[in-house]
Amino acid sequence: MKTKTNQMASISLIIMLIGFIVTMISGNSTAIVLLQSGFEAGLVGGLADWFAVTALFRYPLGIHIPHTAILPQNRDRITNSLVSIVENDLLNKSSIIDKVSRLEIVSKTLNLLRNNLYSDNVKSGIINITKNIADSIPSDKVAVYLNRMISEKINEIDTKKLIELLTNACLENNYEQKALDVLVERIKIEVKKESIKNEIGSSAIEAIGKIEINPLMKYTISAAIGALGEEKVGKIIQDCIVFILNDLEDTDNRSRHMILESVRKSIVNGKDNEELIKVVDNIKANITASTKFNEFMQEQIETIINSVLNYISDEEYIEEELLPLIDNMLVNLLENIELINKIETYIQEQIVNFADKNHSKIGKLVKENIEKLETETLIELIEDKVGNDLQWIRVNGAICGFIIGIALGLIKLVV
Repeated sequence: MKTKTNQMASISLIIMLIGFIVTMISGNSTAIVLLQSGFEAGLVGGLADWFAVTALFRYPLGIHIPHTAILPQNRDRITNSLVSIVENDLLNKSSIIDKVSRLEIVSKTLNLLRNNLYSDNVKSGIINITKNIADSIPSDKVAVYLNRMISEKINEIDTKKLIELLTNACLENNYEQKALDVLVERIKIEVKKESIKNEIGSSAIEAIGKIEINPLMKYTISAAIGALGEEKVGKIIQDCIVFILNDLEDTDNRSRHMILESVRKSIVNGKDNEELIKVVDNIKANITASTKFNEFMQEQIETIINSVLNYISDEEYIEEELLPLIDNMLVNLLENIELINKIETYIQEQIVNFADKNHSKIGKLVKENIEKLETETLIELIEDKVGNDLQWIRVNGAICGFIIGIALGLIKLVV
């Protein structure tokens, strides 16, 4: 396009030149005189505009005429002027602040999110972001950190107060009675087993043989047991033990009260038991120091991460649970005008502060980019953008000169 316009400008100049020459040798009629005047003025106008346009970028015909090649000769001044225009007129601080104040960034962003919330891109984006976050979590390091944090918190606990708290809770909730009932029930289950009955009978006979008593009495007992046999002896002793255990389950049983009273005294005395305090302190110090505990923590973290990923990767869960939750959050946030205004004000202040601190860099950036270009490259760039319009100036100059020339010729003929 630039080449065609340049050719058109040159053709218009050539036409004026040819017309001027032809009219000079074509006689002195009124029409010829008027045309000659028009072609002469058009030729002068075309040449003048060619000179002016050329002089903007280079020396006309390579002749170093003063005040020509304006751009190359005044490149620094033009660059500084351009930087000044950008900084002080096009992108001045006040205009930036004014534009920022009208943006409504928060509400527009939230509405944009709502409008596109249920799109496939958002769903896949949620899945990808979650997976990337999960993959970036170093479970081993997190486990070490949690282990250290738990260890610090455990060691901060006052052991004596902890024991006192536990003993008080135990007594207030009658845990000693519940523990006794569980223990008695468990023993009953074990004692009633057939294998236990035979073992009890065998152990009883063996024990009687080892007891140092009167030989006659020992003989009598041994004879009686021998007559009964291991199985019956075991059954008798088994029934006795079960009977005793059943009595212990009775809340009014004296033996039960004695056992519970003894347990309560031991619990109460445990508050000031230095050995117990040392044992608990040792447990506190070692509970998180073991490798197994660290491995356990890492396994739990990985389990949690995998569970979250399984939920997030489920499109049905995203569609029915997660996206409605996010949508509801966005609606509530949009309805909270006060909060939106605060966020908007904060964002605007940050942008304004950033613009204020870095405004001078805009001009520097423009200047640096211009200075990177060689003069010829810069000229070519400008000609590429405005060259057509400049060539039209030449065409218009020739045409306007032609018209003005005819007008002047008419005036001369009339006068």
